[in-house]
Amino acid sequence: MNRKITTAIIIIAILALIVSLPFAEQIIPKELYAEYGVLIMIVPVIVLIVLLIIIGSVIEKIANKKPKLEDQRNELVQELKIAEKQFLKHKIDKKTYDGISKKKNSKLIEVESNIDSQKKGSLSEKEVKKLDGISKKKQKVLKGLLEQKHKKVHELKITEKSYLKRKIDEKTFKQIRSKISEELISIDSKIKIIQTTEQIKSLEMELKTGAKEIAKQKKSSDKRKKQLTELEMLEEDLLSQMR
Repeated sequence: MNRKITTAIIIIAILALIVSLPFAEQIIPKELYAEYGVLIMIVPVIVLIVLLIIIGSVIEKIANKKPKLEDQRNELVQELKIAEKQFLKHKIDKKTYDGISKKKNSKLIEVESNIDSQKKGSLSEKEVKKLDGISKKKQKVLKGLLEQKHKKVHELKITEKSYLKRKIDEKTFKQIRSKISEELISIDSKIKIIQTTEQIKSLEMELKTGAKEIAKQKKSSDKRKKQLTELEMLEEDLLSQMR
C-alpha cells in the first residue's frame, strides 16, 4: 500500500484517539476503564488501523491488477475499430488515425507474442521450439493482415473523396465501397481465427491461408487502384468534352 496513505491512516487514528480520550470515562463503563485504563481505547484503534491498511491494500491491488492478455487483445481490437470509424466519419485526420493504428497494431502483435509465451509452461522442450517458430510466423502473418486492413480503410476514404469530387459516379462508389467492406470482413475473420486457434497443427494451416489472404488482398487493392485511376481519367475526359 502507498506509504503516504498508510501514514495518513495512522495519523488520523492517533488524532481520533487523542480527541476521544477526555470522553473515555463517559463512554466506557467505569469498571473497565479503571481496570484497563487507556489500553481499552488504544487496542480498538490499533485493530482499526490494521483493518484499514489491509482493506486499502486489497483495494489497491484490485485497482492495479493488470487485465488478462486476452482482455488486452480484445480491448486493442475495439480501440482500432473505434479509430477506424472516427477516421471514416471525419472525426480524426489521417495523421492521427495512422498514429493510432501503428501504435495499436504494434501492441496487438506484442500481446499475441506474450499469449504464445504463456503456453510454454506446459510444453516439452521440443514443443517449445516448434511454438517459437510458429509464433514468429504468426506475428508476421498478423502484421501483414493488419497492414492490409489499414490500407483498405484508406481505400474507403480515397474512394469517398473521388466520389465527392465527382471523379466517379454513385453506382461505382457504392460498388467499390461494398467490395472493400467485404474484404475488411474477410481480413477481420482471418485475424480472429488465427488469434483463437490453439492447436499448433491447425494454426499452421491457418497461417498458410492467412498468407494467401494477404496476397489476395494486395492483388485486389492493386486491381482496384488501376480501375479507379482509369475511371477517374474517363470521367475527366467526359467532363472536358462537355465544357
